[in-house]
Amino acid sequence: MIELWKNQIKEDDFILDIGCWDGKRVLELWKKTKNVYGMDVNASKFVFAPKEIQKNLYFGDVTKKIPFKKKFNWIILTEVLEHVSNDALALENIYQSLKKGGKLILSTPRSIRFLEFWDPAWIRWKLLKGQKHHHYAKKELFGKLNKNKFLIKEYQILGNALWIIARWWNVFLRYGLKSKKQINYPMKKGFCDWFILAEKIK
Repeated sequence: MIELWKNQIKEDDFILDIGCWDGKRVLELWKKTKNVYGMDVNASKFVFAPKEIQKNLYFGDVTKKIPFKKKFNWIILTEVLEHVSNDALALENIYQSLKKGGKLILSTPRSIRFLEFWDPAWIRWKLLKGQKHHHYAKKELFGKLNKNKFLIKEYQILGNALWIIARWWNVFLRYGLKSKKQINYPMKKGFCDWFILAEKIK
């Protein structure tokens, strides 16, 4: 949901999309600035990226040194933090890779006490021993950002009940019916996902 703050990005800004997969968002931002790069731990996805941006996609692990000498005006980390082994180190590395006044766009699932099962990915982690998929309470997430000297400028909580129903229906289609068909329901204001704009202040 970078659209929330996309209008603040300038033509000469440097942008890094962490967890870029096949570079779809890099290509989208390419129309606004050519100084956009992607990074992912799964470089095999890069072969599916459009040719014009493949040279801007790099293998890298956010919990290790980010493989760029340059510093960025914007770093995008959407639906990644909940999976990483050391989220505090990931945020520290991101902070070091931002220019002073640089912005982090972060999205990650929200913890809802007694209702964590809204998220099928969380259930796969907890009950089926799947990939890590942590949910963040406000105190925990905001505390980690503040500890790393990020100033939270804005935030929204998106994902309503209809979005959850669509999410579960897609799981049924994919794993129950083995169908490639998926429902794309837009994320509107709700209670599921944090969307945060934070700034490096020092």
